[in-house]
Amino acid sequence: MVIREDLLITYGAEIIHLSPAEFLFEEKAGPAFYFQIKRGKVKLTNIKPGDGEFIQSIHDEGESVGEVFLFCKHHRYPVNAVAMEDCTILRLEHDKLLKLLESDFEIQLQFLRSCAERTYYSYVFLNSLTLEDATHQLITVLDHLKEDCEDKETFSYRVPYTRKELSSLTGLRIETVIRILKKLQKEQVVKIVRGRVYY
Repeated sequence: MVIREDLLITYGAEIIHLSPAEFLFEEKAGPAFYFQIKRGKVKLTNIKPGDGEFIQSIHDEGESVGEVFLFCKHHRYPVNAVAMEDCTILRLEHDKLLKLLESDFEIQLQFLRSCAERTYYSYVFLNSLTLEDATHQLITVLDHLKEDCEDKETFSYRVPYTRKELSSLTGLRIETVIRILKKLQKEQVVKIVRGRVYY
């Protein structure tokens, strides 16, 4: 969790609910709130007419969404935030978030670490996109997903996303993702059991 729930509520956070496919915020809107997921899953995505969807990232319970955009005063959201399932979100006004961060240096550090982790992954992933090797792109995403798991053993991580979602996360065609996963299974890099991918 980025910021403790009780602290957010003390500083005036509201609880909002989203249904699947409902927008938390839309591309080109001005950032005004800090959002933290209490329950559910939210994706940051761009919809390109004719090209389908490119998922920038997926955020889960306890994670914040779009917080870095609050500190770019004159910029608007470059992405949409869309609920992937029923969600409960803590929403705190920008000015109240600043007061909360000012109140405790440890909270500031924790917040900055979270932002730094996201930025680091963005650079790693963007670097993988410059390579022509689609396998490397998919493995970069799988490595990132597995990063927070305590168990690092081979096949210990059950990938929580469908092939279509992996396709949207990597910018690869779904057929390419399926082909790469089959190849990785033969190479014993992943295991596929009843359609689920283990890495």
